[in-house]
Amino acid sequence: MVRCALAGLFAFAISFAAGQDLPAPGLPYYDWKACPFEGCTYGKWTAQIPVTVFDTWQDNRHAVGKIQQGQSIQSLNGVVITFRPGMIRLDRDLPGDSLKQGDLISTYAFRGEGFSAVWFHGRYYPEFDISFTKWPDGTGCGGAHCAATYVDLGKKEWWVEVKLASGITGWVDMEQTRVSGVYMLRADRY
Repeated sequence: MVRCALAGLFAFAISFAAGQDLPAPGLPYYDWKACPFEGCTYGKWTAQIPVTVFDTWQDNRHAVGKIQQGQSIQSLNGVVITFRPGMIRLDRDLPGDSLKQGDLISTYAFRGEGFSAVWFHGRYYPEFDISFTKWPDGTGCGGAHCAATYVDLGKKEWWVEVKLASGITGWVDMEQTRVSGVYMLRADRY
């Protein structure tokens, strides 16, 4: 019986990784523990501007503290919330992926190295290579590899749980936050 259950679970994992026939993910779409770009890492960050800390990332939030410019914080965790998925339009056929010019790909969560969680042709792919895609301004992809363009970047929010030196934990809206230390690969600021 255990062997049958494991075999079924293994088959499910293979079909899920390859793409699974599912309706488009519901909205909002929550990507827990996400650090949504190349080289992003949680750990010790330093505030570049004053930042308000909230008790939750949810709409009913209340301020519980303030991070001052130059103050160190410990980033613990995060969630990227997709309210409207990004939309990629194919500029030419990609036969290897059964994509044709004009097809649309909905993007839900960035995974790194050019991969995202996407939905197209009635299938959800938790990790799909979209490195062939240009940004709306035409940057981000070069040469013959390019086959698509973002026509809508979607609407997303990134909230990070932080711990202050005082021991207070709370959440910061990364759209309103500028910190150093978030890039593992270089010393840029977010």
